[in-house]
Amino acid sequence: MSPVGKPRPLWKVILFSGLTGLLYYGYYKWIIQEELRNYNGKGWSGTLCLLPFVLGVALPQALAVFDPDVPDGFRWFSILGVVWIYIVQFRLYCDVNELYDRANLKKPLIVWWMFIPGLNLIVGLRQIHFLSQYWAQQQGETIQDPIADPIPFLSSNA
Repeated sequence: MSPVGKPRPLWKVILFSGLTGLLYYGYYKWIIQEELRNYNGKGWSGTLCLLPFVLGVALPQALAVFDPDVPDGFRWFSILGVVWIYIVQFRLYCDVNELYDRANLKKPLIVWWMFIPGLNLIVGLRQIHFLSQYWAQQQGETIQDPIADPIPFLSSNA
């Protein structure tokens, strides 16, 4: 296996994402995909995961605003970017579960939650927490997370 990824506790991802207007979250999504690909020796790159989403969401909106010849209904093509990010999230959640399974640990994510409003946020927060915990364990570290640790539905893997 290749180099282990960097632990990024939930509190830091939330804080940095908020301070940067979600730009850090885009970086987070890109870098974890790169780390997982390097670690596993397979998988999608961060660019493959993010570029179709960004183009799919931003391009139809920008064209509709800046090109008067673009039909009004063209904005609906942004749904393709949203569908793509759900595909990427599904793969990511499965990859995190696979890491835990290979380490003979209980899989922490219930992947189908991503399709239920409200639970999709919970499984996303759990993914951040448990990937960070996995990387820390691989490095023999313990990471304290003042957001996830006191909230069992975010941090418990029982």
